[in-house]
Amino acid sequence: MTAIGFGWRELSTDAVPARERLDYWLQATNSLFPPTRLSRNSFEGFYGRVGSLQLGEVTLADIVSTSLEVSRTEAEIRASDDRWYELTIQIEGECAFAFEQDGRDLVTRPHSMVLYDSRRPYRMRLSGPYRQIALKVPRAALRERVPSVDRLIAQPIDATRIPGRFIVDLAAGLCDRPGEIQPALAGRLETHLLELLATALIGADPETMSANSLAQVERIKAHVLARLDDAALSPRSVAAELGISLRRLYELFEAEDQPLARFIQAQRLDRIRRTLADPLKRGLPIATIAFDCGFKDFSHFSRAFRKQFGIAPGQYRSERLH
Repeated sequence: MTAIGFGWRELSTDAVPARERLDYWLQATNSLFPPTRLSRNSFEGFYGRVGSLQLGEVTLADIVSTSLEVSRTEAEIRASDDRWYELTIQIEGECAFAFEQDGRDLVTRPHSMVLYDSRRPYRMRLSGPYRQIALKVPRAALRERVPSVDRLIAQPIDATRIPGRFIVDLAAGLCDRPGEIQPALAGRLETHLLELLATALIGADPETMSANSLAQVERIKAHVLARLDDAALSPRSVAAELGISLRRLYELFEAEDQPLARFIQAQRLDRIRRTLADPLKRGLPIATIAFDCGFKDFSHFSRAFRKQFGIAPGQYRSERLH
């Protein structure tokens, strides 16, 4: 095993006797990804090299080898493996996939990729020599970003065009220059890989893009409603806490009736309106209610309330409680 820079490890069959190389390669790859089995006409001429990087829960591997068949059957599938999705990006050579549960066959050529589910049997016939970049990502994290991700299992994804190109460029860049990876960036790189993978998947299917965008908007709104009393709540804080870019946040709300900042204010005002009409809260000063709902300035609150409801907050309370 060779270590290069932060977290990068390399395993190679170079120093392994020819007859033992397939077994060695099986152990090496199974230490990184859910178990498979290997087959080949002959051990002669076989070699393999894999460089790998662990970024949080994401595994990134650069795999170079000769022709080989890799299969995953029901016998290899274990309960502990149901946490993962896997993605292969074909860099060199070809890979013929056969997905047994789906009855679907496809071929990935250079600059194409495919997502598959570790809970499902599959078979890969790799034409060598080949190079693949493989990702193992947590199921929960990917489904949170792409709720309808299962629609894209065993589907060819073009990696030559945006948005598929983004994930390829980052993954290949990390594999090509592992010595430049800094430990302090590990968390950010994990997030970037997940976000760019989600972007590639969403971009591959317009229906998935629509469903995912709606799910993300609902997630953002739920977060806002749970934090309305936080005076520091803002689009920037929401983006940071939910792990998405501010630009993406604004894009998601372009199709909504109001921008996110306006949505936050409108929800705060509506909560205050309901509180003012609550007989059990009649003893609370209006200023206290406004500050408890995240407003910092009472004059600003009063103007915003009047603008939204066409009446001053004190008058609204008086009319509702008498």
